[in-house]
Amino acid sequence: MGFIGSLHCVGMCGPIAMILPADTSKRWKFIMGRVLYNGGRIMTYAVLGLLVGFIGESTTYFVSQKSLSILLGGLILVGVFLPKSWQQKISLNSYVFKFTNYIKASLSKLFKKHSLATQFSFGILNGFLPCGLVYAALSGAFLTEALTDGMLFMFLFGIGTLPMMLGVSLGATWLRKTFGAKLPKLIPITYSLIGLWLIFRGLIISFPHIIKQNIDLSNIPFCH
Repeated sequence: MGFIGSLHCVGMCGPIAMILPADTSKRWKFIMGRVLYNGGRIMTYAVLGLLVGFIGESTTYFVSQKSLSILLGGLILVGVFLPKSWQQKISLNSYVFKFTNYIKASLSKLFKKHSLATQFSFGILNGFLPCGLVYAALSGAFLTEALTDGMLFMFLFGIGTLPMMLGVSLGATWLRKTFGAKLPKLIPITYSLIGLWLIFRGLIISFPHIIKQNIDLSNIPFCH
């Protein structure tokens, strides 16, 4: 999910990653700064996974996992195929806008500094910016029903995005040029795959015999 979805990251967050403040006096400092930026971003994903994993673990006492999986997958598919005119009518809560503006203001302040710690902090804050792909990944982390599993799910999601995002942040502008034009087609495909995976996962939980059958081997003769 992270690797395929990183094409989305290149188009949306690529410009931010390419203009990060950096100490260019030494090559190793520049590279280390980019690695720390991505490390901070992945750490934020892991923390978010920890939180939603805890919520998912608590929710299973009231709602079945299969129902949640199918519901979340269905919502993602609805979001993909919802007409743009309807999407524009759906507005985010004012508190979400306030939080986003706070993150953006904090990022603007960090642009004035070039230390390695600043780039790590930049990555941490960047991980909190609204992103449909991250929300979809959090749906999967939520369904792990375990605090540590949710964290691991999002950590691995972040690792999957690392090759593309690290390449872009190191100056591989060809990545954005190559995939940027294809982004409008890639995003709905990525989201659709995630939505279908969640629905399929819910169906497997409902009808496990579809995939796995218990076969009794005790009465099968074997040649010696």
